[in-house]
Amino acid sequence: MAPRLRRSASGLLAVLVTLLALAGLAAPAASVVPGAVPASRTTPTPSPTAADASPVRVQITEVTPAVLRPGEDLVVRARLTNTTGDEIADPRAVVQLERIRPSTRADLQTWLDEPVDSSRSGRSLATVPAEAPLAPGASVELEVTVPADAVGLLDRPDTWGARGLAVAATDGRRRVGLQRSFVLWATESDDVAQARVSLLVPVVGPAAVPSGSEVTPPGPTLTELVQPGRRLDDALQIARSSADVALVVDPALVASARAGGDASDWANALSAAAVGRDVVALPWSDPDLTALAHADADGLLDAAVQASATAAVEGARPLAARSDVLWSSGPTTDQATVDLAARSSASVLVLAPDDLRADGDVAGARTTLESPAGNVVGLVPDATLTTLLADPQQLDPDATTATVVQRVLAELSVLARGSGEGLQHVLVALPREADPDPALVGAVLAGVQGAPWSRTAPLTALLGSRGDDADRAPLAATAVTADTLDPAAVGRLAVTRDATIAFAGVTDDAPSLLAGVDADVLAPLATGWRKDPVRRLVLVDAVVAQVDARRVGLTLAQTSSRNIISADSEVRFSVRNDLPAAASVRVQTTPRKACLRTEPSATVVVPAGGEEVVPVAVHAIANCEVVVEAVLTSVDGAPLAAPVSFVVRASPTIESVGTAVVGVLLAVGLVLGVVRTVRRGQSARRGARRVHDDAGTRPLPVLGGTRDEDDA
Repeated sequence: MAPRLRRSASGLLAVLVTLLALAGLAAPAASVVPGAVPASRTTPTPSPTAADASPVRVQITEVTPAVLRPGEDLVVRARLTNTTGDEIADPRAVVQLERIRPSTRADLQTWLDEPVDSSRSGRSLATVPAEAPLAPGASVELEVTVPADAVGLLDRPDTWGARGLAVAATDGRRRVGLQRSFVLWATESDDVAQARVSLLVPVVGPAAVPSGSEVTPPGPTLTELVQPGRRLDDALQIARSSADVALVVDPALVASARAGGDASDWANALSAAAVGRDVVALPWSDPDLTALAHADADGLLDAAVQASATAAVEGARPLAARSDVLWSSGPTTDQATVDLAARSSASVLVLAPDDLRADGDVAGARTTLESPAGNVVGLVPDATLTTLLADPQQLDPDATTATVVQRVLAELSVLARGSGEGLQHVLVALPREADPDPALVGAVLAGVQGAPWSRTAPLTALLGSRGDDADRAPLAATAVTADTLDPAAVGRLAVTRDATIAFAGVTDDAPSLLAGVDADVLAPLATGWRKDPVRRLVLVDAVVAQVDARRVGLTLAQTSSRNIISADSEVRFSVRNDLPAAASVRVQTTPRKACLRTEPSATVVVPAGGEEVVPVAVHAIANCEVVVEAVLTSVDGAPLAAPVSFVVRASPTIESVGTAVVGVLLAVGLVLGVVRTVRRGQSARRGARRVHDDAGTRPLPVLGGTRDEDDA
């Protein structure tokens, strides 16, 4: 038995060796020199086991051309970084391509979500080795060229679009790392649908602070933010990369920058860059719309919009900007915010990227937001594209400019294919605090313009496009978060503003008294203050106290107790005006018992720096002692100074009361007597009677008149 088993094992071993040899002849190894092997001679790269790690970080740094056409070679550059403490003995870069075209955006994401050890990574088209082993922590740049005839994509009118691209790092034949991206394939057909892309760049922050305030805003200062490489300077560089970029500007920021210092040069450059493009003027200080909506503070939003418009007229914002666009404070938007926008002068509301999500790829950026106050145009930013431009590392920690460009073009190719009913228009709205790389954004916009299925477009083109009727998820039930300013605090700001406006309205120079009030009140409402809710409440207290202090200068003098012994009398009050302008005032008194009635005084003009006496009529009904509160008010009844209280002892005399009563009774009796006499008329015993004289007895006329001569 033993010899027979040995002979069987030897025969089996010979068969295996023969099969392996034949396999080696049928599938030769991939090229190990720069270049590529024909598609017919490629072999799939072996996939690692689940227990294998990814010791090499792969980053695709260049895909040339970004849009590949028939007859062109594909060149891919990748950086391989050894993240382990062991040497990679035989590092190689392998370019792989999946030839099945993704049909939806979900298919694109599925390709990117495949794990490193997945067998789905496409066919290997070319391999390039490093010149030396890769030491721990070291990196190497490798360039792989795939000849045009190895690409293997069909040149037909309907084959354009994205294909999955992967660059694998191998150590010999073992995969030790991988990054996925896309190849964009463009055929020679001219009949290609297009998608439009509009980009909004916010020019806001830091959080507003009233002049003279000791509360410091969170984050970098304006001077710091306009320095090269910082957020506001980057926004300017992004605007310069394309005339289709729309700037969303806080006029308060521009006014502050123009006030002087290092930021003035930046403000001038921003004004120059704004020429010829769409510019949106946000309400003054970029107030938190969510906080205003849930506090029913429509007046504060109107004040912010008006402040921006006034700045434009006065030249503080030399930008030809539209002011009918509001931008949700995020991170989500609720119906209350939509209702606030509808009640205001706005016609457009830019939502947060996660609002109104729609199933599928047919939803565009423009939709209609319904509200009891009227409909508003809603602009819904594309969440994926916005993240790719603002912070691509959220989606891929190993993202590079090349992979971002390729993914944006892949997303747009799918959108363009789904736009059979018209142009698909998407919006990218960079978050307020985002600091994107201007070079990255510029490369993306250039790629969008270079692809046959996409173009950039200004904001006005998006607003003029046809809205979609896609089925969307409803808005969030509420957008209030822990960092949203409390409605009570918003109400305090609104009350102090309204009171100050009423106070200034009684003077001949209201603008002087109100200068800076709106800017002060709106400062704590700035969206930028969400980063520091604690200090924001301190600022609210400071602003309320500062604005309240403006309502001084008009004084109602304290009066002593009064004794009133007549039914009708008057109380005279002294009003002092220390304001630089004349004031029109009234005094209103309120007795705490019904035994005394009072009337508001007539309007009295108190000159600047002067004093006037204001009489108030009082009417005593009965004997009593009553406390009366007097308030100095405007013509409309708004209080202007602290009230004063005094005691009135009313003792109307019997004669005064009796005279009034008797007079009323006599007047009533007289009227009744006349009416009674007229209604009863003349009778045989009333009005006509006879008199006796020398001529005899004769009748007198009615009511004692003399007889006519003809009757003699």
